[in-house]
Amino acid sequence: MSTAAAVPGRGADVEPPEAVVHAVPDEPPNAAPDPVADGSPVQDGEPADGTASEGTASDGVSAPRGRRRLRGAGIRERRRQQTRTRIVDAAAELFAERGFDAVSVVEIAQRAGVVEKTVFNHFPVKEGLVFEADPPMRAALLDTVRRRPAGESVTAAAGSFVVAAVSMLGSPEAAAGVAEMARVIRGSRTLQVREREILDGLTTALAQQIAEETRAVPGALEPWLTAHAVTGLYAALLDLARDRVLAGESGTALIEVLRARGERGLALMQFGLAGYAKKPR
Repeated sequence: MSTAAAVPGRGADVEPPEAVVHAVPDEPPNAAPDPVADGSPVQDGEPADGTASEGTASDGVSAPRGRRRLRGAGIRERRRQQTRTRIVDAAAELFAERGFDAVSVVEIAQRAGVVEKTVFNHFPVKEGLVFEADPPMRAALLDTVRRRPAGESVTAAAGSFVVAAVSMLGSPEAAAGVAEMARVIRGSRTLQVREREILDGLTTALAQQIAEETRAVPGALEPWLTAHAVTGLYAALLDLARDRVLAGESGTALIEVLRARGERGLALMQFGLAGYAKKPR
C-alpha cells in the first residue's frame, strides 16, 4: 500500500486518484535493512552524509569532489526510496491482515526490517502510511482548473477531470487496490476522519483558487459553492467505486457506470438543480 499514487491527468491519460496503491518493492522483502536510511553503521567506508570519501575513481583517476558528492547523494536517495518502499509494503500487508488501528508502528518497522525511528522519519504520523499529506490528486485538480482553456467554466474543467479520474478506478488493474483501500479505511474511524480532512483541504484550496481568479469579494458564496460541488461529486463517485469493487465488480462495465453517473452529476452542476427532485403536485 503505497502513498505514491500516480498524478492524474486529463482525458484518456487520467490515472486513478486513489491515495493508496500497491507499490512494487525495489528489492526482496527480506533484504537487509538499509544502513544509510536506518541510521545503522555505514558500510564500505561510505560517509553517513552520502558523499564519497577522498580517493581514486574506478578508472584510477582521482574524481572531482563535486562528482563524488553527487554520486553519493544519488546512492543515498535510492536507498532512501528502497527503505520507504519496504515500509509502505509492510504496512499494507499488516493493515490488510488486521486493520489499521490494530497494527503498531513497531510491528511495521519489524516487518520492514528497520527501526521504529526510521518509520517516523519517513512518516511522522501513522496515517501518512495510507494518505499523503498533499495528495497528487489535489495538485493535478488545481492545475487542471488553472490551465483550462478560455471560455471553459471551473465546474466543466474540474468536474470532467474528476469523472475521468474516478472512472478509471473500475479498471481491472485498479480494482484490487481500490478494494483493499476501501476495506482498510472503512475499518478505521481514524482513517475516515483523516480522509474527510483531506477532502476539506482540497475544497478549501479549490475555493481559494477560484476566489483569487475571479477576484471575488471577501465572503462571496460562489467560490465555495463551486468547490463543494466539485469535491462532493468526487466523494460520491469514490464511494460508489469502492462499493462496486467490494461487491466484486470491475472492468469496462464498471468504468461505464462510473462515467455515466459522473457525467450525470456534472450535468447537474453545470446546468443547475432547478428541475431536479420537484415535489409531485
